[in-house]
Amino acid sequence: MNPMILCVDDDPSVLASLARGLRKQFTVHTALSGVEALAILEQGGSYKAILADMRMPGMNGLEFLEQASVLAPETVGAMLTGNVDQATAVKALNARTVSCFITKPASTEVIIQTLNECCRLHEQLQEKRKVLERAMEGGICLLTEIYQAANKDALGGNLLADYVSSFFHNVHPNKETPREIEIALMFRHIGSAAIPGSLMRRAANGEELTQGEEQLIQSGATAGIQLLYALPGMEAVARILHYQGKGFDGSGLPEDTLKGEDIPYGSRLLRVMTDLLKLEHSGLSRMDAIMRLGQRINFYDPEILRLCRLRWQFDKDAKVVRVTEPVAVADLCISDVLAYPVQTLEKQVIAPEGMVLTAPVLRRIRALDHGKKLEGKVFISVLKRA
Repeated sequence: MNPMILCVDDDPSVLASLARGLRKQFTVHTALSGVEALAILEQGGSYKAILADMRMPGMNGLEFLEQASVLAPETVGAMLTGNVDQATAVKALNARTVSCFITKPASTEVIIQTLNECCRLHEQLQEKRKVLERAMEGGICLLTEIYQAANKDALGGNLLADYVSSFFHNVHPNKETPREIEIALMFRHIGSAAIPGSLMRRAANGEELTQGEEQLIQSGATAGIQLLYALPGMEAVARILHYQGKGFDGSGLPEDTLKGEDIPYGSRLLRVMTDLLKLEHSGLSRMDAIMRLGQRINFYDPEILRLCRLRWQFDKDAKVVRVTEPVAVADLCISDVLAYPVQTLEKQVIAPEGMVLTAPVLRRIRALDHGKKLEGKVFISVLKRA
């Protein structure tokens, strides 16, 4: 199959000419403006390269490619222009939104050669991403095991992951829970790994703590988040956790000027889901709990609350309880919560009770099951309506 590219120009005749000249080597899609092209990119599609004209009304080619790099970071941008100036070139190359310039008038052969080079760069970027993902998955798996070994109660009974997963399933049925939010849920209590478990339980139970104990908990949380910031590929996760205590109006911790939609979406969602879960555990129905959150004006993201009210399906007075169910290993899924430890016939614990399954751990469980080395059945904790 030919590589898929997107050509953007405000001149229909130019687009028609490009489509005719490139169609033997590429699958060509076209757009008459940067705004139209961004709408195409938002719908998805694996474009290997974008060829954009610099001079377009409203949004020029450089402005468009800067926004396109956010929507499609591995798609390589090339700019078609008749007046390349050094300042524009330096700005574009430093921002890494444009890999090359093509000066008009350019022959079809030159454009094809340039786009082929963009496609090769795209393949290199994809391979680099795969290597980084494999490294990050291994690091996350190792960090998870260390974290849970240090504090076995940290992930036990984690309803929050279920609530977030349910929210995305209902509100965004065509999208999976963003990976950075899934990881943030795993490590939202990472600071507790350095804090005695007895102290964490006292804090969770609302017992009175000394000033020194409160400072220890706060310093542990800060140290844990700074650890994540230092890990390659975990910056977005660390940022979510850094701002999970922040109100939409800017109140709360950390004390800085960030507010509104400048706060990471994952932080805003965790803030809503955490407090919603607490209210439901106090005996309120979900609808009553959502309405209660809405009474605290501007503290919660109003759009998230609106989506909860309108698109999160549930019975008016429904309550949820956690139950234990057996499940075939083949039917296990990422983010399932283990009700009991998974261990081998030699009593080696592969995954502890309360663990939220990650892709590497799930692959290991399935491999051991295939080799008939697992002891007994696997049980998971799931939510049921009461």
